Amino acid sequence: MPSPAPTPTDRAPAHREAAARIVAEIADRLAEPDRVAGIAGAPDNLMRYPGNPQPVWDPLLLSDGHPGVGLLFAELAAGAPELRGRAHAHLSAALGSGIRLLPQSLFGGMVALAFAGHTGATGFGGYATMLAGLDRHITDQIRKRARADRERVRTGEPIGAWDRYDVLGGTTGIGRYLLARYKSAAEPAVRQAAGLALTDVLESLVAVATADDIARHGTRLPAWWITDGLEHGLPEHANFGLAHGVCGPLALLSVSWRAGFRVDRQDEAIERIMALLSRWRTTDEDGPRWPHLVTAAHIESGEPPERGRDSWCYGAAGAARAVYLAGAALNRADWRADADTALRGALTAASDELILDSALCHGWAGLLQIVLRMAHDSADPSYHAVADRLAVRVMSGFDPAAPFGFRYRHPLAPRALDRPGFLEGAAGVALALHTYATGNVPATSWDSALLVS
Repeated sequence: MPSPAPTPTDRAPAHREAAARIVAEIADRLAEPDRVAGIAGAPDNLMRYPGNPQPVWDPLLLSDGHPGVGLLFAELAAGAPELRGRAHAHLSAALGSGIRLLPQSLFGGMVALAFAGHTGATGFGGYATMLAGLDRHITDQIRKRARADRERVRTGEPIGAWDRYDVLGGTTGIGRYLLARYKSAAEPAVRQAAGLALTDVLESLVAVATADDIARHGTRLPAWWITDGLEHGLPEHANFGLAHGVCGPLALLSVSWRAGFRVDRQDEAIERIMALLSRWRTTDEDGPRWPHLVTAAHIESGEPPERGRDSWCYGAAGAARAVYLAGAALNRADWRADADTALRGALTAASDELILDSALCHGWAGLLQIVLRMAHDSADPSYHAVADRLAVRVMSGFDPAAPFGFRYRHPLAPRALDRPGFLEGAAGVALALHTYATGNVPATSWDSALLVS
């Protein structure tokens, strides 16, 4: 990884102080919801997907909207009560935009607002009435979705689309919100409703994980096979990423197991997903890795694709965190060791040619947050030096001339984009830097939205 040379330990406090200053600067630039929305909603601030230009801002998205910015202030307000008003202002702006009939997911619509409200409640209290109202709709919808997925697999069909089950658009992400509500809700009725809905989600994921392979085009394929909703010309495939692939369900099944929330055959489902990952695990000069995805051609040849970008969303870094959580859940030291080696290899392979931005999704901040979680869970002091180097790399992207302090670069963007949000914007970068600066795990567990905790 072409980053600054290893930092001496006596310089680490200076790096943490620099990170704290950048976080404070970003927080000031994101304080006013109207200003944030105005800059982010500029006509040329968009992604030019082929035939489908898309703005990067929607007020009701966790990824790029007020709920995502609200996460930053909820976390900061846990230690600085004077910032509660900023968190509330962004949540109010999201609510005021109207609960439209978006596809409901952790990253959009009612669940996004509810997760931000839950994070605020964890940080400084309140939002009980709003959350109770949202939960009634969320639990009803997710139970229907999960049961439909279970029935689809029962009839021998593949899961079909990643946004049925994944972290960003599917039941896994919503299940992570439900687990958080189940663990934290004081009201018995809220806890019961969240528990019933989470049971349906876990049972649906267990059903897919433990299903027999399906026959399609003359080839035996895993039930996780993706046949529709494909983007950017992707072929049919099984997806192994943390954002859209089997590593998301693996992480949810594992953290639920560790939390004591279990359904029948859940441990078997974890083992079956790990068996699928193990089948496609390979080792190159940087260490063990798992592919982004495998197609029918890969299955027929038995040859996996080459190593791609290793980040939170895809590649060995996010997959390693999911494998580590599985090892922690079922007390498999070999899985945890493999995850550790794979993550270190991913960091070795990381480069500016592959990682183009500082953000959480496929940028340097996502790697930093994974490393910080691994440092806490493994108690391995060597991770702290790794975190120092990554934090310096993230901070090197700070641009005082940018409205939000960081800009997002992508081949499909007509210019460097101004993104204030969580997944690919300044708020997410600031959250990772805040974790680093404080030396503590997040007070609000905001990174549970990434399924890394």
